[in-house]
Amino acid sequence: MLKATIDRRKEVTAIVAILFTLLLLPLLAVSSSGFVLNNFAAMAQEEASPSSSSSSDQTEIVVVQTPEEQANLVRFDILDFEAWNNRNWTLFQELHSPDVLVVDFNGNTTRGIDQHLQWAMAAVAAQPESRVLAHPIKIAAKDWTAVTGTLPGNLTMLTLARWEDGRIAEEYLFLQSPRMMNQTISGE
Repeated sequence: MLKATIDRRKEVTAIVAILFTLLLLPLLAVSSSGFVLNNFAAMAQEEASPSSSSSSDQTEIVVVQTPEEQANLVRFDILDFEAWNNRNWTLFQELHSPDVLVVDFNGNTTRGIDQHLQWAMAAVAAQPESRVLAHPIKIAAKDWTAVTGTLPGNLTMLTLARWEDGRIAEEYLFLQSPRMMNQTISGE
């Protein structure tokens, strides 16, 4: 029991480190060996599937160190740009593990792909214009990815995902709009 608690704390620490990196990366000039920045994922994505591209010319910041990390980011692009945007629920299911754990924007939890798929279909029914326009920041660290998404209405989404065998096993979704951020900062 104690070992499981310690292991989970290590995972949470890794998630926090990814979040700090996401927040600080635009302010830093990362150029050390092993890191890849700006449009690398777009090139990898084109090689993987020429039809899977974002609809934005926005510059991307991409950080990866290993081929597996790169592959997870490419899979994440496929998940959003092909599966979600095209409502390809078969592909959506294939990119999630059967027992996937997902915590959504409101803190609601789904367990298993069937519950997550029902959630996704309900989200699309409630917001039919929901599309991911771009992934401006994509970071991979071991089996975790942190990806920001630009949505219609100038919304920003952050998805933290843990990957197992090429599928998402855990997913944490956060949503923020610039208007909401400005209200928080200015105290409105």
